[in-house]
Amino acid sequence: MEERTPSFSSPQSPKVDPNQNQLCKPQLENINNNGTYVIQVPRDQVYRVPPPENARIAEKYQKTTAKVGRKRQCWIYARIVMYIGIVLCIGCLLIGFYIMLNKPKDPRFVIQQFSFQNGTNPIYNITLQVHNPNSKAGILYKEGQISLSANQQEIASGAFPTVFQEHCSSTTMTLELKELKDNSLPKEVQESVTNVNKKAHVTFSLTMQFHAGIKTWQLRGGKKKYHILCQVTVDSLTDDTNILSQDCQTLL
Repeated sequence: MEERTPSFSSPQSPKVDPNQNQLCKPQLENINNNGTYVIQVPRDQVYRVPPPENARIAEKYQKTTAKVGRKRQCWIYARIVMYIGIVLCIGCLLIGFYIMLNKPKDPRFVIQQFSFQNGTNPIYNITLQVHNPNSKAGILYKEGQISLSANQQEIASGAFPTVFQEHCSSTTMTLELKELKDNSLPKEVQESVTNVNKKAHVTFSLTMQFHAGIKTWQLRGGKKKYHILCQVTVDSLTDDTNILSQDCQTLL
């Protein structure tokens, strides 16, 4: 009997279905239903930095935005300035109408006392009572010039004081006028000074020129130049001098 030697054959590799690899790969869901597409780009082609075209577009957009912002700010500032100007104009108009409706009245002057001090430097002392008739406006009197004349001849001069007077009030002012040097006095003035027993009446002209400003509440109006002329008659220029008559007028 022949012995059967077992035959060894190489194992056969199992047959692989070519479609099996396709089934093993992960399947992407069908996302194309809404008309969208998935594009796979290799990593070496992904841009990490935007291209120069994009930079220029972004720079142009930033410049345009900055210009629009500056224009908007300028327009806002212009509107604010315009509103402030309108408010100031309305305020000035209201103040002007108020001043027109409440036109300030001129102060009134009255000579209360008149005296003469004889000596090396003769001095004429005059006391004025100044009344402010304005109910809502004060008056600021600025320093001015004063002159005293007799028989149309200037014999003394002085300065008008700087005084502020409240509304609807009366103020007393003392004027000190020094006799002019190297100036001969009129005859009637000399007689009134030297004649003690017999009183000699003398008429003087007191001229005052000064500026005054009107102040209403916290607002100051324009300055006005005043020219005041007073005629005063005294009985004598001795120690006991009495005023016989006086009258003050405001000359425009």
